[in-house]
Amino acid sequence: MAESSNLVPNLNEMMEEYAQLEEEVRRESIMEELPTETPEAKTSSRQQTSKGKENGVEEEADEFISDEAYAIWKKHYSNKGFVAERRFKNLISPFTKMIEQRGWGTLYKHHKSGFAAVVKEFYSNMVGRKGNAVYVRGVWVSYGVEAINKAYGMAGQKHGSKFKKLLKNPNKEKIARKLTDGKVKWGHEKGEQKVINRGDLTEEAKVWFYFLASVLVPTKHVCTVREQEVIILYAILKGYKLNAGAVIENSIMRYHEGNKRGLIPHPATITIMCLKAGVKSSWDEEEEVLRASLLTKPSDIYKFM
Repeated sequence: MAESSNLVPNLNEMMEEYAQLEEEVRRESIMEELPTETPEAKTSSRQQTSKGKENGVEEEADEFISDEAYAIWKKHYSNKGFVAERRFKNLISPFTKMIEQRGWGTLYKHHKSGFAAVVKEFYSNMVGRKGNAVYVRGVWVSYGVEAINKAYGMAGQKHGSKFKKLLKNPNKEKIARKLTDGKVKWGHEKGEQKVINRGDLTEEAKVWFYFLASVLVPTKHVCTVREQEVIILYAILKGYKLNAGAVIENSIMRYHEGNKRGLIPHPATITIMCLKAGVKSSWDEEEEVLRASLLTKPSDIYKFM
């Protein structure tokens, strides 16, 4: 793949296209419809995802693969919120073309709703995972690279040799120069910034960072770009081949293996994989549904600039 073309000359064109669509968008709901594959109803999820007391003795719910998994759910996930993937509608054509060329079209078009209880059970049960499979409500759900790419219909995704080389030995001076036009020094040495501030990014890098933080590695920490995101962002701007499924899987694993202090990421992706694997979820009012944000206005992207 050739290096991605510079996005800056297209900013005025993007704004014009958004202006033409603004009235149409304003009339439409920003709430995404529920997934079309309606699962069979089952017992209330509130009863299933918590421990009830019978004769003063706590009874463990069936959703957790072990006592350890339940303890993790209770400590880290039971009352925690989410950072959901965002969807885009009526994306400006120059940006759309570059995304489509990478085979990532379904990532920004088709994020569905997520089920809070199912996603929390998934992360809790990762402690008892088998390879890249997690037990969720009686079903082993694969979250591996191939499963993620298949779920989004992204065939032929793979890391290119240049990206693999970059991961092994990133040239931080070169990366910072590309992303910030030489404004900052990035690294861990004296006088270098450990993170790159969003405000120091070039205009093109800001737009791609928004896509990265909205879809590939969902985060609400958008004031700074962390090391892993810096490397991915640089690879995108250089036009290196990236395996989107591998990026998403790595993000899921990083959250699972980390301190779990932040909001829970990738709820829509995990829900999609669970439903495709045959996990049943109730559709009554007690099942909390996470709606995917639908971004449509110029300010959604250009607030970064």
